[in-house]
Amino acid sequence: MKSVKKLVRHGVSDVILLGVIIVSVFPFLYMFLMSFKSTINAFDFDFSPDKLTLEQYVKVFEVDNFERYIFNSVFVAVAGVILTLAVCSLAGYAFAKMNFKGNDKWFLFLILTLIVPSEVIIVPLFLIARGLGWLNMYRALILPLPTALGVFIMRQAILDVPSDLIDAAKIDGCGNFKTFVRVVLPVVRSSLLALAIFTFVGAWNNFLWPLVACTKEEMKTLPLALSLMKTQYNTDVGLTMACAVINFLPPFLFYIFMQSKFKEGLTMGGVKG
Repeated sequence: MKSVKKLVRHGVSDVILLGVIIVSVFPFLYMFLMSFKSTINAFDFDFSPDKLTLEQYVKVFEVDNFERYIFNSVFVAVAGVILTLAVCSLAGYAFAKMNFKGNDKWFLFLILTLIVPSEVIIVPLFLIARGLGWLNMYRALILPLPTALGVFIMRQAILDVPSDLIDAAKIDGCGNFKTFVRVVLPVVRSSLLALAIFTFVGAWNNFLWPLVACTKEEMKTLPLALSLMKTQYNTDVGLTMACAVINFLPPFLFYIFMQSKFKEGLTMGGVKG
């Protein structure tokens, strides 16, 4: 009797899990299939081979400066990841393992900034960027990417690094920076990879700040360019979905690639910790 109840319970959970998977995957499948159609009807589910076409993708790639838009997005996202990992890991190490006056108070103040919506600081950030002459420059898009959330993630990860490892490195003659690079970073590799994924996806999909900071055509990122392009044509669901697929694929592929590295980092961190 117990085995029957257990089987029924597992069967119900499997059905629920399958339902959740279908509901989660359906929008992406719909987006991908509709991108091969030229239609203004969002409920046109006729996906017969003769109705599918690459016309929408051709139209997107024929847009002027499209290669520039892709380069801008890739450059900003990759540079943002590098800067975020460097800044947040160093700050996290300082807050986690270095004793200085006001350590906890400064960290608390930093965490409190997380409750402020990013839209609230758009105007002050714009005024600062304009005052420094950074508008329509890469530095305006890249420098604001490191956040308090990244510092929090790295601090919590570095707190779990045994102090004995750090003390042993210092006894061997390593300074703070050398200890940070050779001892701490390999142990918290999984957290670094997780932060890299969050930063890349956030930087790639960022729309509001590039819209404010970039007015020149050659400085626009891909989400901006695709959103503006869609308004140049009549309402075409296929074109909209093609734009969505092009914007969706790079962060998705980046996540798939980094996911395997993330698992490796978890194993390595577990062994070294």
